[in-house]
Amino acid sequence: MKYLTIDTTTKVSAIALAEDGKVVAEGFLHTSKTHSERIMPMLDQLFAAAAWTLSELELIGVVRGPGSFTGIRIGIATAQGLAQVLNLPLTGILSLDALAWAGWGRNEDIVPILDARKNEWYTARYRWTAESTFAECLMTPQALSISECLEQLKELEQRICFVGDAAGKAKQEIEAALGDRAIVLPDYLSLPRGAYAAQEVWRRWQEIGAGEKVEPYYIRFSEAEVNWAKKERARKGENHE
Repeated sequence: MKYLTIDTTTKVSAIALAEDGKVVAEGFLHTSKTHSERIMPMLDQLFAAAAWTLSELELIGVVRGPGSFTGIRIGIATAQGLAQVLNLPLTGILSLDALAWAGWGRNEDIVPILDARKNEWYTARYRWTAESTFAECLMTPQALSISECLEQLKELEQRICFVGDAAGKAKQEIEAALGDRAIVLPDYLSLPRGAYAAQEVWRRWQEIGAGEKVEPYYIRFSEAEVNWAKKERARKGENHE
C-alpha cells in the first residue's frame, strides 16, 4: 500500500511517501515560511523525486495534534482535500505518538516535549521493549507546566530520553533537574520527521484497517477561545445585573 503522511503540528513541515510501512521519500523544512507556503511545493517536489503520481496513493495520513493550532488546521485541511479529491481513506495520528519513534529501540523511557507556549509543554511518556512493535504509552498526552513535568519525571528512577521541538531549547533546564538520568537527543533526531509519522500511520492503519473521520486534537483551548469564553462570561454577568 502506497501512502502519504503530512505533519504540520510544529514549525517543521514534515511529509513522507511510504509503502507498506517502508519510507520511500521524505521532506523536511524548518524555515521562516509558513506551512501554507511550503506544503504544496514540497509535495510536488517529493512526488517528482520519488517518481510517484497522486493516482498511485491508496491512503493519506495526517498528524492531528497536539501542537500549533494553525498548523494542525492546515495539515488536516490539506489531507482532507487530497483525500476527497482522490477518493482515498484518511487516518489521523497524534504528534507525540509519532515522536515516540525517535526513540525506537532505546532502553530509556521516551518523553516527547512540544512547545505549548505559556511556559507549558505538550508531553507524554512511552517505553519500547525488545518484544514490542510499537511504543507502549505510559502517560497519556497532556499539557503541563515545565516545572510540573520535570517534577513528575524526577520521581521516576529510570533514565529519560527527551525528543521534540522543546527538547533542545530546554536542554540545560532538563539536565539541571534530572542530572545524568536525562538524555536529550539532538534536533536532527528529535524534531518531527516524515519518517516517524509514516511509521505511526502504518501502525495505526494495521490497527483499524479503515479510514476514519479526522478531527483536531488540541488538548487545551486556543487563546482566541479562552478570550471568547471570558467575554461571554462577562456578557452574561452584565445581563444578569
